[in-house]
Amino acid sequence: MQSREDLNPTKGLNPTARDLRRINRRTVVQTLFTSEAATRLEVSQRSGLSAGTVTNVVSDLLAEGIVLEAGFTASEGGRRRAILTLNLDYGYVLGGGIGETGVTMGLFDLRLHRLTTFRSPLSSEENNPTEVVNRLIEGVAFILQKEQITPDKILGMGLGLPGIVEHTEEELVSAPAWGWEPVPLKEMLARHFPFPLHLDNGAKATALAEIDRNPHFATEIVVSVYLGTGVGAGIIREGKLYRGSTNSAGEWGHTIIALDGEACRCGHLGCLEAYVGSLGIIRRLHELDATHPALQMGDEFGIIQTLIHMASRDDMVANQVLDGTIRYLGAGLANLINLFNPHRIILSGWVGLELGQFALAEIRKATRQYALKLPCEVAEISLSQLGRDGDSIGMAKLVLEDFFDTVGGQKTHPSLHPSRL
Repeated sequence: MQSREDLNPTKGLNPTARDLRRINRRTVVQTLFTSEAATRLEVSQRSGLSAGTVTNVVSDLLAEGIVLEAGFTASEGGRRRAILTLNLDYGYVLGGGIGETGVTMGLFDLRLHRLTTFRSPLSSEENNPTEVVNRLIEGVAFILQKEQITPDKILGMGLGLPGIVEHTEEELVSAPAWGWEPVPLKEMLARHFPFPLHLDNGAKATALAEIDRNPHFATEIVVSVYLGTGVGAGIIREGKLYRGSTNSAGEWGHTIIALDGEACRCGHLGCLEAYVGSLGIIRRLHELDATHPALQMGDEFGIIQTLIHMASRDDMVANQVLDGTIRYLGAGLANLINLFNPHRIILSGWVGLELGQFALAEIRKATRQYALKLPCEVAEISLSQLGRDGDSIGMAKLVLEDFFDTVGGQKTHPSLHPSRL
C-alpha cells in the first residue's frame, strides 16, 4: 500500500490549482482501489486529504460515474455514512503478453479482476510483427464481442513483449531472437486500436504483477525471473522497477555463464538462456539421445513437459538433462543474489513453473553452491502464484495506473507525480 507521501507528491513543489485537482482526484481513486470500499471519512483518514477536499472530489467522481455509493454504514445513533466504491462498469483495461509460443490477452475491471481471456498459439514461423498484430486484432474483437463491450469502454491496452522496448516517442521494440530489429509496434497497433497503448518487456511486467498481488513485497528487493523460450528478469526495489538507462535492465538471460559456450539466439556465445531456456534444454536432450520419446511431442511446450514427467519416473537421460539445467540455473540465480542481495527471487514463466514444481529444492541447493553465504541465507527462492499470465496482469496494472494518473485530466506538471516504476 502506498504511503501518504506517495499519494500526495507535492512536497517541495509549487503546483497549480489544476495540478492539485488532478492529484487529489488520483489520490481518492487510488485510495478506493486499495481499500475496495470506504466512507468519505475513511478516505480522508487513509489518504491524508482534508474532509472538505474529499467531499468535493467525491462529488465530481460520483457525477462522472467513476465512483458509486454502494450502501450505508450501520447506524450508531447519528447520520449513517455512505460507503463509496469504484464503479466497475465505468471502464475496463486489456492486458496481454506476446510470448515465444503464443499471444494472450485478458480483460480486467478496475480492481484487476480478470473477466475473460483470449489465447492464440504462435509458432516460430508466425512471430513476425504483422502476424502478431493480426492475432491481437482477433483477440480484442473476440473479447469485446464475448463481453458485449464497446471500444469506448476500454481505458487502454498493455502488452508484455520479448526483448527491449525503447521508451522513446516511437516506442520501438527490439527482439533479436525474432528478427525484430527494431519494430515500430506501437505505431502499427495504433492504426487499429482507438485507445491508449502501453508496451513493455514481459519479464518486467511480471515483476510488477508480483508486487501488485503481494503488497508486502513493496518494502523489499525482489527479483522476478522468467524462464520460457527466452529468459529474463524484473528487479524491484522498494516497490519500483529498476529499468536502467535504456529500459534494458533485467536481460539476465544474456549474462554470460560459460565463456565461448553454446550459441545463443542473440548472436553471442555462452548466454544463460542457451542453457536454461527451453530451446537450450531441448538441444541438450537431442545431443544425449536424438531418439528420446520426449522429442516426439512436437512443440517445445510438450517436449519440456514430457521431459520433466519422464525425469520424475527416473528416466536416466531426462534426469541427466535436467540436472545440468538446474546446475546452470543455480549459478545464474547465485549471480543475481551476489549482485542485488534480494530478499526474494520468484520463478515464473512456463519453463520456470514446470521446472520449479519438479525440483525447487534442488534449484535452491544448486544456488547455495554458487552464491555467497550471507546474501544467500537472506534470499527466499519461491514459485510465482500468478500462473502463466503474470505479464498480462502486470501490463493491465500499468494501464490502470495510467488511468489513475489521468483521471483528473491532462497532466500539466509531470514532475509532480514521481515515477511509479
